[in-house]
Amino acid sequence: MKKLLLLISALALAQMAQAKTIELPADTVLWRPSDLPGYQLTLQKCSACHSAHYAEYQPPNTGVGYWNAQVLRMKNVFKAPITDEEVPIIVDYLNKTYGANRK
Repeated sequence: MKKLLLLISALALAQMAQAKTIELPADTVLWRPSDLPGYQLTLQKCSACHSAHYAEYQPPNTGVGYWNAQVLRMKNVFKAPITDEEVPIIVDYLNKTYGANRK
């Protein structure tokens, strides 16, 4: 009986340990292309967690302070892999592309 329970337990653990995969839908909203260095950083750092929908749906009159707070929130609260040196570069891109200072 013990051997049967061990076998059942081993099979259950083996099934739980199998890798699971998910397929995400394609992004329909892409980051707006730019020559600003923050564009490439945003593609690398921000796209890992969310699409450009997040930036697109922010109020259009947002300024540098707003974008700075958002990037710091992503870095500090959600642990986005953004260095302190990258924050102002990404903020500049977001502000000039999605905010009140858009060109």
